[in-house]
Formats: sequence, structure tokens, C-alpha cells
Amino acid sequence: MKHPLRRQIVPMITTLALVMAGVIAAPAAPVASARPLMGGTAASQVEASSSAARKGLPKTRQKGIIPPGGIKASKTGGNTIDAELRESRPRADGYRHYDSAKLIERLTAMNANTYLFGIWESPTDWDDLRTEFAPRAQAAGIDIWVDLVPPSECQTNRGAAYLEGYCSRPYKMDYIAWARAIANLSLEFPNVKAWQIDDFLVAQNSELFTPTYLGQIKATQDAINPNLGFLTTMYLGDYTDEHLDKLAPYIDGTLLPYLGGSQSTSDPRFVESQLNSLLAKLSARNLDLILLTYTDRFLDASVPPSPEYVAEVLRRAAPYAAADRIGGVVAYGAPVNYDRRPTISSNNLANTGFGRLSFAQGNWTSATAGEYAEAYQQVSVTPDAVDHKLSFTTFDQVSRTPSKAGKLIKEVLVDDIPVWRSDIVDEFGFTWVPTHLSLHSVLKGKTSAKLSLRLYIAAATGHLPIDVGFDSLKPTGFRVLNPGFEDNNPATRDWQFRQASLNIYGSIERWTDHQAKDIFDVIAAHFGGQPAPGIPTTSDLPILNIPAAGREYWPGGSGTIQNSAMYGKGRLSLFVPERTATSTSSCVWAEQRVSVTPGLPRYELSWWDSDQYVGSLGGYHYKQVSLVTSKGKKLISNMDVAHDVNMWQNGQVLWGPIDITEFVQGESEVLLLFALCELQGVGDYMIDVGFDEIESVGLNIVNGNFEQGSTGWTIVDPHPAMHAQVLTAPGL
Repeated sequence: MKHPLRRQIVPMITTLALVMAGVIAAPAAPVASARPLMGGTAASQVEASSSAARKGLPKTRQKGIIPPGGIKASKTGGNTIDAELRESRPRADGYRHYDSAKLIERLTAMNANTYLFGIWESPTDWDDLRTEFAPRAQAAGIDIWVDLVPPSECQTNRGAAYLEGYCSRPYKMDYIAWARAIANLSLEFPNVKAWQIDDFLVAQNSELFTPTYLGQIKATQDAINPNLGFLTTMYLGDYTDEHLDKLAPYIDGTLLPYLGGSQSTSDPRFVESQLNSLLAKLSARNLDLILLTYTDRFLDASVPPSPEYVAEVLRRAAPYAAADRIGGVVAYGAPVNYDRRPTISSNNLANTGFGRLSFAQGNWTSATAGEYAEAYQQVSVTPDAVDHKLSFTTFDQVSRTPSKAGKLIKEVLVDDIPVWRSDIVDEFGFTWVPTHLSLHSVLKGKTSAKLSLRLYIAAATGHLPIDVGFDSLKPTGFRVLNPGFEDNNPATRDWQFRQASLNIYGSIERWTDHQAKDIFDVIAAHFGGQPAPGIPTTSDLPILNIPAAGREYWPGGSGTIQNSAMYGKGRLSLFVPERTATSTSSCVWAEQRVSVTPGLPRYELSWWDSDQYVGSLGGYHYKQVSLVTSKGKKLISNMDVAHDVNMWQNGQVLWGPIDITEFVQGESEVLLLFALCELQGVGDYMIDVGFDEIESVGLNIVNGNFEQGSTGWTIVDPHPAMHAQVLTAPGL
């Protein structure tokens, strides 16, 4: 089973601006280290806790749930891929269960002392925890924090089994029942130390988690085990006095998801400033703070985390954990299942090789006019060369849409003077475009010059997630070091960075076929007290001043990124070209007639889809999945492309695999259809929808990963403005 993406997070920019400007609370004094309470009666432990409280220790330390030096934890990754290790085959009940044995093996190799066990994706998760994982973890010396989702991430009570989605089962949104069950489990398995509910304060969740309800939760668990920890996840903008005063009597601490300046998993600059700004608030209320760092992709970040990024965030957090100022670190989405990962080429967006320069802004953020991010180096120039030229390629994830013009400008500068500027809407989106510049007039007679590549914010961007790439520099008459951005080692990469923006962040992105294992090894080294393998530990990326004003992808065409499959080299592509008109209700699709395995208790259908559009223009293109049985046609998924982010996702985001038992049970065969349909006709709204990794329990699908071209599939392409094909990357 694979993992969908969690819903969008919108941090508060005001707080971030204060952090950037240095207007933050002074670092809190280190809190004295405390050993966990061991042995004794519940009464004696409560008495010890009361004594500790008078000394100002966080409640987590009073209860003995935090070991010296903090937790070193991994957490199930709802935003990631294969992060929790499920068995490859369904059991007799029709579900893929946790692979507890292999998960314990990987956590031990990671040097983790704690695991946040997610109960969300399958109704079998709770039983897997109680009967399989908890006893194995106890034997291995690994503590457990039970990880539940709030109402905003619970898709239930929708009237039909195929509309039921992910939710923490069996108790769903009855958190008093959860408090009772987890407290009882903690008596059976003392390594069950705590539980946490995600996103207390997001969307409608705060309507449920009132002081009265939280008091009932606390009273229920305390009556069974008063030393069981209870925490929640709070984003940076949530830490107001109002929120903390409301929650402090009932919780023991918080998890802070670290997202850089805003919605970034490539920007490590703010770890210390964010921790410092929150510690004073939390320590005054005896609440602990645990840093959660993303170690795999995040829904609203434009660039996924690299091993270098993960190492840097962990390095910056280490002194806080070592001094017991924070309760430890959670590696969210740690790639414990690094064996099976998306193909390197689907993540490698470089034009040549495996490295590129990236300027990225996350989802639901807005850069301010005058901000920029820049990569630069001092280049050696031959002063009397016959000519001075620069060729390079560039791409961005924006189509030529007039509403996006005039906001983000790609620039090349020589000695801080722009010599080339291009609006992100100028070039064809999602494709590497070659550019050739004559620099003879600005370099002739010089022996050196500063060469800069920049993304400049000309106007406030609003909601405009972006990843702009530069690659394959070819100079004439001067020398550029690391012109292909193949070296991303901060100590040797030659390019320096100026990050003069809260949200736009520049970095060298380099992907390898062992990216996930590299990240795993970085986490294991950190948790084991060793230097990160092959990554310098002395780098420090400074926060620079903000300007005063701001305080195939596409099928066909030259320069196309080679492989956009999720796994392997093949995928289904359903697309509408740029500047092409379509008509309402037109569709293209691929279909396959498949046999049904008889007599199973449960049948499911799972797939991954993607599209390269992140947008606010909804109601046009729809990704549709249908079943045709002897009873007729059933539309089981109908998703607006504007709803999703531009990365591979498991089906319907918070639904995951679809339970299709009611439609296929008793059938000998069914027809599957994967389609792109137009709800309204369009004139210029290009799109490329991908389907890949189509899997099932009970349906005998042929070539569901499209690795054998179109074998097993019939392509139905009746509309000249819309196209369907199986894309297979050559030479892979």
C-alpha cells in the first residue's frame, strides 16, 4: 500500500517575517536534564511529577516519556511514499498489513528509540499495533507514540464503502474512546509512552477540541495511566498565547513541523530562530517541544528534501536535544522502505546529468516584490578572447498563462547588472529551453567578473507555487566552475547563494538512484551520534537581508524531461496541448477488461496519478476512474486537476485504495477506464495527466505499471484536441 498526501498547511507569514528580521524572543536558558521516572507506584510517580513541576520541567519529563537527549523518532509519512513498510501481499482479510518485523529491523538500523505508529490508512492498523508491533518494539527497546489524525483527515460516514477513506479506526473521531484504549494498551506494553493527534487547530478541528472535550480526554486517560503522554502537532503560526493557554492544561507538549521560511523542505535557515522563538512560550507553561523535520516529500513544498538538507536540519537541532531544551526530533516520512522508491528519472529534473539549479516557492505562499534568490560565482575571463558568450537551459513549472505574467522574472547578471531577463510565462512550461547570450560587451577586457543567476519577484506572487531550473551552462571566453550543477557539496560546489526572500529559496538539487538510502543513512548517523556520511558538518547558511522594499512533464517538444513515470519508465499520459480548444464532455482514456478472482472477502483498486498543474482555475479538466460491470458503469473517482499538487499521489488524496467490493463481487470480469474529461470546454489550458502503478486486490490487471507499453490496454482517443498514449522513456 502506498501513501496519499495530507491536506494543505498555511503557516502565518507575519511570524516568519519577525524571525527573518531578528525580532524574536531571546534564546531560553537551557533546561536541566532529567532522567525518566522508573518503577514505583502510580501515586509515587505523580508525587515526583508534582515536585518536578515546581522545578519547571516540561510535563513530558515529569511523566518520564522523554529519554535523556530526547526522542530519536521516525513517523509514518502520510505525505510520502512507502514510508511505513506494508506487506507486499494482502492477507486473507483483503488488506495489506504493517510489516512489523521488517519495520523493527529498519528502525533498529536507523538507531531510532521511538516510533510514531500511524493509525490512519487501514482498519487493520490498530490491531497490527496491539498484536504485532507493540510486543516486537518492546523486545527491541523501541518506544511507541500512537499517531492519530484529526477530523479534517478522517474520510468516513459517506454512505457507501467505496466512499470511505482514510481515518483512525476503529474509534474514528471518538477521542475519548481512543484515550481509554491507548491508556489500557500502555499498561499492557509500557513502551507505549504517548499519543498525539495531528493538527488540533487546523480547519474544523478546533471546533471539536474545546477545553471541555480536552478535559474529558485527559480525565479518561489519567484515570488509567496518569503518566501517558498526550501531545499535538502545531504549525509555526499556531503558537499564540490564546492557543497555548487553551491547550496547556490538557497536553504535555507539541510537535513543530519545520518548513523553512514557508512551505519549504529545502531551506534549513530558520531552525534555531524558530526553536528560540517558541521555547520561552512553551517552557513557561511546562510544555515540551519536539522538532518534526520532513525527510521525504511534503505536499506543499516544490522541492523534496535532499540528504544534505536533512543533515543540516538535524545538525542545527542537535544542540537543543543534547541540552534537553527540546524533547527530541521526529524524522517525518523517514524512508524506512528505501528498497522500492520512485524511479530516479521521475525525480531528476536536470536537463543534463543529475544536478540543476533550483529556485522554488511552496504552495499557498506569496513572495513580496523586490525579494529574490540568487546563485553566483566569480568567474575567470579571458580579456582578449574573440568572443564572450553564454549558453544555458532553463525551465519552469508554469504554462504561458497571462494571469501569471509580470510576477516572477528569471535573470542572468554580470557584476550585478542584468544582461538577460525572462518572465516565467515567456517560455513553454515544463520543458527545458535553450538560451544563448552574447556577453562580449560586458566581459571584453576583464579578467574576472561576478556571474549571477537569479529569480526576482517583480510583483507579489499570490498563490503561485514554482520551481525554476537552470542547467547546462556553456561559456565561451570565460570559465564557469560546476557549470552543470553536478556538485552540491556546500564546501566545494563553487556556487554561492544569496537568499534575499522569505519564500523563494535557491539550491542545487542533485538526485541519485540511492537518494532514499542516503537520507536513511543520514538519519541513522545522526541518531547514532556520528557525523553525516559524506556531508560536511561545519556548513552554516546565513540569513541575508531582505531588500528594503520587501521586508514530460510535457509529451513531445524539444528539451522534454526524459522520464515522468512514477516507477520504472512507463506511464499513461492523457493530455491537452497548449493553445488548443476542447469541447465540453469530451474525454480520452485507456481501458482494460480484467478477470475477477472469485470468492474473496474484499476487493480494492489503487492507482497513482499526477498532473503538472497547481492552480486556482478549477472546474475544467477532470481525472476520472470508472468500472463497467454487468450492472452498468460506475464512476468511482472524479477529481479536478486543480485540486491536486503536481506530484504523484495515491488516488483520491485522503481516500487511498478504493473498496470496490460492492461492484465486482460475483462478477467474472469488469472493464476498467482511466480517463481525462472536460467538464467545460477550454481554449488554452494545457494539461498532462499521468496514471501509473495501477494495482488491485482481486482484479487481475495486466501491465498496470505500463512497463510493457500499451500491452493489455486499449487507447481510446476520439477527440482531435485531446490525446492519450503510453509514454515509455527511451534507453532506460
